[in-house]
Amino acid sequence: MFPLLENVSLNADQSLAATRLLLRIAHVDGARTAEEVALIRWFHDSGRGASVDWPAFDTLQATQGGDLAETFSESQQRDLVLATCLMVAYADGALTAEELAAVRGVAEEIGTPAGRVDELLALVKDYMLAQLARLPDAGSVAVVARELG
Repeated sequence: MFPLLENVSLNADQSLAATRLLLRIAHVDGARTAEEVALIRWFHDSGRGASVDWPAFDTLQATQGGDLAETFSESQQRDLVLATCLMVAYADGALTAEELAAVRGVAEEIGTPAGRVDELLALVKDYMLAQLARLPDAGSVAVVARELG
């Protein structure tokens, strides 16, 4: 996943809350594309751990409120949630203004300073470009870099 956050762990309740937040981001543009669903499903499945009572992915709905500031008590946990929200927003190929506003809303809900979303956005862009940098077609990578901003 995201290298800077690979040593961050979430408990079962946090993983489910985060999955619901990711679903909320996927619904912002109304598309909920296969790429978004695949990323969210992977996140959901990786959070299961040894839990026997883990709810099926298809039964989950987007978060409808609640006090999420206490759910994610550590800044690294909040960063993980927000970075993954940004990746879900980008999964269909573009981060829309509405999706970015929704991620900013999630940041506020979970108690993250406003400027941190911009910092994480820069890290996510760098991460995605680094994944493409190994491709032999440098021209295509340059096009993607321009599209990311």
